[in-house]
Amino acid sequence: MREKTLGFIAFLIVRFIGMTLRYQLHFKSKEDEAFFQKCFQEKQPTIETKYLLSFFHQDELCLLNYFKNRNMSVLISTSKDGEIMNRAAMFLGYKPVRGSSSKKAVSGLIAAIKKVRAGYKMAFAVDGPRGPIFKVKDGICAIAKKTETKIIGIRAIASSQKIFKKSWSQAKFPLPFAKIDVYFAPIKIYETSSDLEQAMCQLIDR
Repeated sequence: MREKTLGFIAFLIVRFIGMTLRYQLHFKSKEDEAFFQKCFQEKQPTIETKYLLSFFHQDELCLLNYFKNRNMSVLISTSKDGEIMNRAAMFLGYKPVRGSSSKKAVSGLIAAIKKVRAGYKMAFAVDGPRGPIFKVKDGICAIAKKTETKIIGIRAIASSQKIFKKSWSQAKFPLPFAKIDVYFAPIKIYETSSDLEQAMCQLIDR
C-alpha cells in the first residue's frame, strides 16, 4: 500500500511539472528524424512502428512526460523502489514489464521480447537497476537482435534541473518551465552494448 500511495504522489508531481516543460529534439540525420516521427505519431502498437528506447537512469525523470500515453512498454525493477515507479508509470499511460538485469532477469527479458513482437515500443534504463552509471547492460541489444528492432538511444538535459548527487545515477529532476533538449544517437540495431554505450555517451557531456 505504501508503494502504491507513493507511486500516485510521484505521478502527480511528474505530471504537474510536465505540463510546464518544453522539449527540443536533436537528430543526427533527417532519416533518423523521419523514422522517429513516424513511429512516435503512431499511438497503436504495430510491427512497422516499433522501436527500443534506450536511456540512462539519470535522464529518466526528464523523459517521462514526453513519452507518456504512446503504447510504450517499459522494463521496471522488481524492487520496492521499482514498485513506486511501476505505479507512477501506469498512471502516465505506460505498459510496465517487471524484471531487471539481476533479479528475475530471464522472465523480464522474455516478457519484453513478447511485447516488442506484439508491436509495442519498449523503453529501457540501460544502466539499471543499480549501475554503474552510464554502463549499458546487454539486455537491450539481445532483444534488438532477437526481434530485429532498431534502438533509439537518447540523452536529455534540462535548462534548469535539480541533480541528486548522492544517488548512484546522479538523477536529474527538471524544474518547472524548463526547456529539455533531447539528443538522439544514430538509430539502428546495435550489435553490442559497448557500441550503444559509446554512441549515447558521445551525445552530451556527462
